[in-house]
Amino acid sequence: MTRLTDKDKQAENSRVACPSSLPRPPGQQCDEYPMASTWQGAAITVSFSRRMIDKDNNEIAGQELNAFYLADRIIEKDPFYVAVDLTRRP
Repeated sequence: MTRLTDKDKQAENSRVACPSSLPRPPGQQCDEYPMASTWQGAAITVSFSRRMIDKDNNEIAGQELNAFYLADRIIEKDPFYVAVDLTRRP
């Protein structure tokens, strides 16, 4: 992935991946991958996925992603990778 810090471009990534016309069940939020805060986001590339997930889990994941960006000083256009750890399941 490549970090995107422009808030307008992030918002556009979110709008494309999770348009407001999508129904959202109570307690659910639309989550996208790649993340809106990357240059691989939905408005910039054509390959993305989305799914409605638990609102609280989605917000925690967003907070953890932002904490990673800050702690590791991931700034505009810095590359990083995503590793999936299935041992940390709730």
